[in-house]
Amino acid sequence: MTRSEIAGLTCAQWSPGERPTVLALHGLTSTSEVWRALAEALPGTRVVAPDLPGRGGSADVRVGPGLAGHAAAVVRLVNELDLDEVTVVGHSMGAFLGPLVAAGLGRRVRRVVLLDGGVAPEPSLLVRRPVVRALFGLQVRQLSRRWRDVESFVRATNGNAIANRADLRPRLFEWASYLLDGPEGNLRARIDGGRLVADAVDCLTGEAMLPLLSALDVPVHVMVASNGKDDNAGPFLSDRAMATGKAQLPRMTSARLSANHLTMLFDPAVIAAIKTRP
Repeated sequence: MTRSEIAGLTCAQWSPGERPTVLALHGLTSTSEVWRALAEALPGTRVVAPDLPGRGGSADVRVGPGLAGHAAAVVRLVNELDLDEVTVVGHSMGAFLGPLVAAGLGRRVRRVVLLDGGVAPEPSLLVRRPVVRALFGLQVRQLSRRWRDVESFVRATNGNAIANRADLRPRLFEWASYLLDGPEGNLRARIDGGRLVADAVDCLTGEAMLPLLSALDVPVHVMVASNGKDDNAGPFLSDRAMATGKAQLPRMTSARLSANHLTMLFDPAVIAAIKTRP
């Protein structure tokens, strides 16, 4: 794996120079590091994963507001790398961003795979703008604390998500080690808190992104988790939300995985879906 600055964004790459290419877009509080396991499971495939503005190595990068600002930055990166035959993969926020990026790339896209996002959640009080702003403001306050060590960060932020998957602890330690910066005992997450909250509001209450894929004649596959933030939580995207998404994009295919919002990233079915040739 290499990591370098490309078009202003810190970007991780696995198997550079290979074809085809997977363009991997991470979630709201994540970085490129979350795609390491996927990239290792796709030998011979180039995986390009930027740190999106406000996160990790791109924490101080300033771009236009909302998902549109992220999309413009990602399209510039793709242009600089001169990528084609691209499979766009997005998780969580990255799945809401994926259709916007794919629309900007046009004929260079061969397939779109969206993981627990992209489809608008079912309307409820929890996805009203003031509520989303308040809830994610609290999450940012937690992330912005000073942390004694990587273990305490993982335990506080994702401990419940992997309560039944102790095998994933080393992976989450890798994620956290990249996100955190500073001396032991005084670690800080490399995030732009204001950007994270604004992005959450745009993803959950903004304009529907899925219809943007109507103009692209490529397969679109949406995979959703059976559980939300942990194995005891209900799904982020309900069957009703998925039916609405299907009405917006009739050619969309979908699958529900026996996983939660985080652990789905390690599900073999995700690897299989990305390997599938259109």
